[in-house]
Amino acid sequence: MKREESRFAESTLMEGMISFRAVVAGIEAGISDRKIERVLFDRQREKKLAGHLSYIRAMAERWRFPLIPAAREEIDALAIGTSHGGILTFTTPRTLPSLTEKALVPGGFYVLLGGIEDPYNFGYALRSLYAAGADGAVLLPRS
Repeated sequence: MKREESRFAESTLMEGMISFRAVVAGIEAGISDRKIERVLFDRQREKKLAGHLSYIRAMAERWRFPLIPAAREEIDALAIGTSHGGILTFTTPRTLPSLTEKALVPGGFYVLLGGIEDPYNFGYALRSLYAAGADGAVLLPRS
């Protein structure tokens, strides 16, 4: 496991099945331009992961990325946390669109978010804005 200081630095490494499904959902919904580069799975847990691997294989065929068996030690060394469950997904970096007049919904509900440093709080804020019906969140370039 990587050191705690780098916990949120890697935005291209997704850990676990829930994160994999979230990346796929974003791609399929057209709200994410990420591409899955490869998925590693713990070869020692292949039988236990059979159901998940079946889904990942189907997505690998659809989205053309390799599914690679790896040693548990390799996965643990690459992982930032400990909740990966034997699955690591490597993606391209996420890009955020620039704010343009063309992208705005006339009379839309937009919120400027600033000063949030914790990624978990940022996620909570975005989910709350979504639930409140916001059309978008505006972020400062530094954020």
